[in-house]
Amino acid sequence: MKLVEHFETFIKNIVNLNQTRIDRLEGHVQAIQNFLKNSEYCANIVRFSPQGSWAHKTIIKPCSSKEFDADLVMFVDRLQRWSSKDYVNNLYYIFSNSDRYKEKVSRGTRCVALDYAGDFHLDVVPCVLNGYDGMKFNVCNRKNNAFEATAPEAYSDWLSERNTWTGNNMLRYSIRLLKYLRDIKTTFSVKSILLTTLVGNCVKASDQSCQQQIFSDLPTSLKTLIGRLDDYLQANPSMPVVNNPVLATETFNRHWNQEKYENFRECISRYRNWIDDAYDDKNRNDSIRNWRRVFGDEFAKIEVDDVASFSESSSLVISKGYRDIVTAALAKGASFLESFISSKLPHVKKLPWPIKDRLSVMVSATEYFEKSINQKVGSLSSGEATQKDRWIRFEARNDKGIPYAFLDFDVKWQVVNTDSEAAQANQLRGGFEKSSEPGVRWESTSYRGAHWVEAFVISRRDGRCWGRSGRFFVVVQ
Repeated sequence: MKLVEHFETFIKNIVNLNQTRIDRLEGHVQAIQNFLKNSEYCANIVRFSPQGSWAHKTIIKPCSSKEFDADLVMFVDRLQRWSSKDYVNNLYYIFSNSDRYKEKVSRGTRCVALDYAGDFHLDVVPCVLNGYDGMKFNVCNRKNNAFEATAPEAYSDWLSERNTWTGNNMLRYSIRLLKYLRDIKTTFSVKSILLTTLVGNCVKASDQSCQQQIFSDLPTSLKTLIGRLDDYLQANPSMPVVNNPVLATETFNRHWNQEKYENFRECISRYRNWIDDAYDDKNRNDSIRNWRRVFGDEFAKIEVDDVASFSESSSLVISKGYRDIVTAALAKGASFLESFISSKLPHVKKLPWPIKDRLSVMVSATEYFEKSINQKVGSLSSGEATQKDRWIRFEARNDKGIPYAFLDFDVKWQVVNTDSEAAQANQLRGGFEKSSEPGVRWESTSYRGAHWVEAFVISRRDGRCWGRSGRFFVVVQ
């Protein structure tokens, strides 16, 4: 399913850089421009222009509390007595002699960087106009003391034109989603300018005639573009040269090699398949689960929390006269939980292993006051109630009661919380955990609700699941 409404919320609240940070960036940039115009920098400053993701309008919110990057080009007239390194070095001296900027400034190869700790860092890039070798624009490599041709504004215009071909900013939004995917998965490495160019190259002028079919909304646009990107990559097993589309002498491959390219190619193919699965799935819960496989737990989070909060939303529980899922479970037992709580809730991850299902697996549970075998309360059965702030030791055993602590197998545990307390604490979980010790998993009882664990016995030899226990429910009062 498309789930357009969730994409709109996701890109607005999670992916996009929030407006307050953009406003703060622009305020600092304006102060920097005024400072430089009134400084003693010898080369005549003609104008300033944003560069990179900021200029392309593909900038995204950094993961966690990391800083974001922004680039500002400072166009200057050629100064005959200066070599390439002088433009960067003298700009650095201007900032380093300022009480306002001296603690923030450092030098890069082609820029001077200003670090606003905890928020962003800004690269100020001198660009010489009408200077050398007949080129209109030159950035300055201070390490090689060489001028390098560039065309930042032409590139922004190139991307902007392709964005209009998709309509409604669908190209820009899709690039933001792919950058977010790169940042949260950390499974592949690609510079933003290279990724932007590869995706931009997937849009053609002829797309304008079928815009409503292939770029009608964000999920459709993403599916179209990653499909085209994957087709291009699969047709090129060897790393292609990716040229600047507006400056043929410049390539964007300098931070890539064949190994990184092959990994990128493999990852894009995998994520393309995941996106196709999520888009094509007709079941809403399954589609949400598949989209979250792509974009993580922040996607459709409000709906996921609502679906998992039985005590607030379940007409079945309310109509039967029970206050919440806990009181219903206490009255009706584990069989009620098995039938009432779907194992395919949208926050529950899909199994990552092929299933052979040849071994019998059972789970036993023992309750403890503390996470210590000396603080035992007693045994627990599936669906039996316990108190908050206890510890439970789950152990996977075969049908003869022998623990699965063999060298040939690992036991993985799917741990799933439900209901409003866990949702409010952002602790619905739903993924797979390692054993705390061979064949054993310890879990605490922190949130009121009906939760479950399931044990999976995984062969170390072939990576397949040879047996699963079924769900073991724990009801926390």
